[in-house]
Amino acid sequence: MDKGYIENGFIVDLSNARKTSEIIYELSRILDIPEAQNKQVCLKLGSVALSQSELTSIKALVESMDSEIEFISTSSPETIDSAKSLNIEISELENVIEAPDFEMEPTVSPEVENALDKIFGDNDFDKDEDEPEKEVKEMEATVDFIDEEDEDDEETLAMKAEAEKLPTLYIKKTIRSGQSITSDGNLIIIGDVNPGAEIIAKGDITVWGILGGIAHAGAEGNSQARIRALKMNAIQLRIADVFARRPDGANTPFVQKTNEFVPEEAKIYRKNIIINKLLEN
Repeated sequence: MDKGYIENGFIVDLSNARKTSEIIYELSRILDIPEAQNKQVCLKLGSVALSQSELTSIKALVESMDSEIEFISTSSPETIDSAKSLNIEISELENVIEAPDFEMEPTVSPEVENALDKIFGDNDFDKDEDEPEKEVKEMEATVDFIDEEDEDDEETLAMKAEAEKLPTLYIKKTIRSGQSITSDGNLIIIGDVNPGAEIIAKGDITVWGILGGIAHAGAEGNSQARIRALKMNAIQLRIADVFARRPDGANTPFVQKTNEFVPEEAKIYRKNIIINKLLEN
């Protein structure tokens, strides 16, 4: 098995679930997406302790969609024992990409980099959230949220200072279903992130395309991190320890490509993840 990629795979991150009923609900909702069917499903289950009968029910739910569990990732000893009794593999899907030094040559052309700076530059994100040209929408929360400190406190300033020191990694390709990319820095992807894929970064995440998978920015706890995309169609967003998922009724895995996309940015605001549409002046 290629570490970081599962052939015909579909990653489902349920690590935010705190009990079995939440796992069943989230899994059934995600498996209802056409692209999640007939797949090798990779379940990230977190610390929830599952008995053999509970895990059997989850396995049956996956198989009802003509899919199979490729492996599960869990930190619960009880779930591990249950998985072993059912011959379910325990594994970690991880493709860690170390962030390069700033002295290294960029992997994208200056024209693309300039375009990214123009649309996703800092000047676009320092405006007040109440400005009329910014349309704001909230994703549905699935767990309790961490407390958000005042913007000018020492902890927040330290997070911002640390984020400014992070190098940036460019990846110029589409991230396919079943792929998991983890970067120890900021991450810029020139291409789409397909449903069933997962991208994780210590700093910000920027997708020059459609973000349709799972994205986790500020992976080491930086609540000031941002997730940006030309089109935000993620199944799940996570910034630091705050989760949000696509609301029910919005399960549209296919988004028609167009030249009229308006860049969007997700961030933590008042203990929720919100998405700003970044409209040009």
